[in-house]
Amino acid sequence: MPAKLADLKDLFLIELTRNKGLPVGAGMWIPILHPELRLAPPYTSWTLPGPVTRIPEFAAPALGNKDNIVSVDVDVPADANGVIYALGGFSGGLALYVKDGLLSYEYNLFEIQRTHIKANDKMSTGKAKIEVETTYVDPKPTGPLKVVLRVNGEEVASGEVPVSAPLGFTANDALDVGIDLGSPVGIEYYDQAPFKFNGTIEGAQVKYLGSEAELKKEELETEGPIPVAD
Repeated sequence: MPAKLADLKDLFLIELTRNKGLPVGAGMWIPILHPELRLAPPYTSWTLPGPVTRIPEFAAPALGNKDNIVSVDVDVPADANGVIYALGGFSGGLALYVKDGLLSYEYNLFEIQRTHIKANDKMSTGKAKIEVETTYVDPKPTGPLKVVLRVNGEEVASGEVPVSAPLGFTANDALDVGIDLGSPVGIEYYDQAPFKFNGTIEGAQVKYLGSEAELKKEELETEGPIPVAD
């Protein structure tokens, strides 16, 4: 019996090689085991001049599965409503938005699980710096994330995303700042899409978090920020 099993193993490898089936399971190597090897921009920071639209997700910052901080300078009107930024689409993505004056965040895990984080008090009118800090609670593929929302340095809301997307959200959607074009990420503003922000977005910065050595390695000697066309 062991000899027969050995013969079958050899036959399997011969036929698999002949039909170009090696390596076995290679299609799952990156999505399941090593999402850090996915194709991605070499940058560790981005500066956006204001509202920008349709940056393809594969070329945009990885806001949903990378330790990062997003800072957005805004001028908030009295009746604040609209999307600050959104990555992905209704099938999966994340969005920061203001609904009836309340700063809100949604992490949409492929419509299976939607995590909402929302401030208790309405935003004050005038100029403000909004920060969203995302860090892994358990640094592994699909690991939970801690998300903290701050306004002018003060924490206004926080929460935990139980399961994160290991690779990305979509193959054909994008990052928008100041609006959510295409398929809307958020369920709360779905009927109001594209839910353009009715205040002013004066600029935004994205920075990956980590040790200086790790960031330098990821940069591959290419320094951000990069210009992005409107």
